[in-house]
Amino acid sequence: MTTTTQTPTASAAMQSLDPDAVRALAALKAACQACEDADNAQAKKGADQAHDTYDGWCQDQAKKNFLALGQAEIDGMWAKFNDLQDRYQRTLRPHENVGPKLHQVYTDTWVVVGQKIAPIITDVQTRQQQDHWTGAGADDYMKQLPVQLSALNEFSQYVSVAGAGVETPAKLQQAVFTSFVTMAAGSAQQLLGYAETDTGTHYFQRCGWAAHTLSQDLTWFTNKLMTGSGTLQAVVDEHIRMMTSSSVTTATVLTGDAWPKATKATETSKLPTGTDPKYSSPSGLNSVGGDAPITDRGDSQGVSVDDAAPKPTAAAPSPAPTPAPAPTTSG
Repeated sequence: MTTTTQTPTASAAMQSLDPDAVRALAALKAACQACEDADNAQAKKGADQAHDTYDGWCQDQAKKNFLALGQAEIDGMWAKFNDLQDRYQRTLRPHENVGPKLHQVYTDTWVVVGQKIAPIITDVQTRQQQDHWTGAGADDYMKQLPVQLSALNEFSQYVSVAGAGVETPAKLQQAVFTSFVTMAAGSAQQLLGYAETDTGTHYFQRCGWAAHTLSQDLTWFTNKLMTGSGTLQAVVDEHIRMMTSSSVTTATVLTGDAWPKATKATETSKLPTGTDPKYSSPSGLNSVGGDAPITDRGDSQGVSVDDAAPKPTAAAPSPAPTPAPAPTTSG
């Protein structure tokens, strides 16, 4: 009777990815600053143009309008960045050690148990090959071995299922952090590209582009990554389906309180061999961490000198003249 053991295997050690996330956010912040610096440097020319385009009182007003519009673009970009950073710190960062802790339970408990079962199974398989002991006692003993081997193999599979119960969620949790790091680092590179782009007469356009990219990151983080929708939810669903399948919930050999034994009625040819594992890693598990969004810079036109044109103020209507008092006469 051929059997296949289904024991947990040790995987690479997991550790908190918060330091990686912090570095990615720092790089993203630096890229935002680069966009602001580039826009401010270019804006000196735009402010002078706004000033020189108009006469008199309108000169200073046009310059103020231009710089105020530019500052709004800069503030909008930083508002998006601060929101993204705050959401990471509030909703994801508190769980930075969940993956490593679950992984430790897997390696310290279920891998160890699986490793202890494996040599027992090998020993039973070896005993099935013995031919030096004969007689009634030997026959009764040999009848038990297929049942014992099948029970051991099924128990080994349950150990594997228990291990997957903590290791798969650990990997999924790590994938969430990996996706965030990939997103933040990738957006940082995009924003650096914006900072180095010549925008001509479109002032503060770099910060407008950055704000659009950060807005897409925020939407993806909130509606996709933290909910699992379109990212890891399919893997979670497959994991749950396998963990609750009939092969897991309904034992074949380990059905009683006592270790199973063969009887005259036992049909050993129908005993499970373990070639069909009760659990296998969900498809896509190892690629979830690359689910960062593909963002773009949008269609922001930035601020133009024409945008800063002073708007004329309507003159207030003159008050109606006060009627002169009626002359008085004396009798």
